[in-house]
Amino acid sequence: MKIVTTAKTWVGTKYHHQGRLKKTDIHLGGVDCFGLVMGVAKELGIAGMGGKPLVQYDRFDYAMFPDGARLKEFLDKHLNLANKIRSGDIMLFSFFGNPQHLGIVSNVIADDKIEIIHCYSGSGMVVQHYLSPAWIRMISGIYHFRKHSICTK
Repeated sequence: MKIVTTAKTWVGTKYHHQGRLKKTDIHLGGVDCFGLVMGVAKELGIAGMGGKPLVQYDRFDYAMFPDGARLKEFLDKHLNLANKIRSGDIMLFSFFGNPQHLGIVSNVIADDKIEIIHCYSGSGMVVQHYLSPAWIRMISGIYHFRKHSICTK
């Protein structure tokens, strides 16, 4: 799947709040969880609402611990809710009851064996790993990019 393949190329990119820069051979880049989703969407030409490139709706008006209502509103507006977890889906996680973190599903073996690619300050970079039971309990939403959402440039 192109979403997962593209997301894997971001693994190792350094964490940077509100960053949008992918690592290269000479630079560690800098990205956060939202920036990772936007970067993958940009590379693949994924569209948001109305068929415009999703990156045209990119936002930088969020804190280190963002307002989960605005993040969820963005996802509800530009992506579709999923009723089954699939590779390439976007997972929304809640910390302390507030939805504020995103990850890209890279592999699903079972309901309790889910691998994601994400970036958060605790890891210091984009990482790929299977979710622990604690992470699974924090899942508060599953989204996928809209069907036929590739932009015609």
